[in-house]
Amino acid sequence: MAVNYYPPCPQPELTYGLPGHKDPNALTLLLQDGVSGLQVLRNGRWVAVNPIPNTFVINIGDQIQVLSNDRYKSVLHRAVVNCDRERLSVPTFYCPSRDALIEPAKELVDQEHPLVYRSFTYAEYFDKFWNRGLRTESCLDMFKAPDA
Repeated sequence: MAVNYYPPCPQPELTYGLPGHKDPNALTLLLQDGVSGLQVLRNGRWVAVNPIPNTFVINIGDQIQVLSNDRYKSVLHRAVVNCDRERLSVPTFYCPSRDALIEPAKELVDQEHPLVYRSFTYAEYFDKFWNRGLRTESCLDMFKAPDA
């Protein structure tokens, strides 16, 4: 779990609270305060995910994308600052253990849905994710199956 604090900025277009990225974990539960700031990329445009009182936002991370053999996708998202108000968010990250073997569920691989990713440990993925920095392009391309 983390607590993110985004101070107000009179020129929010000059900074990001958190640049665009996909979560490396399995799931993220996000509790937002009442100030908008979370955005997702949809059809090439950043779209606000406005807070709804007493609700969580659940983000699918890269590990669920692999386990589902691309049937569920990790979402590119970012946090932006507000010009007038501070913003708080509390994300809780659900991650496999570092030695967990990550691979598509065998039940989700067939002729119609060929294998998309090779097997890897979460440690291997996590290290590559953070060594490349927080970039918008997905780290999952490094783990594609040979025939994908």
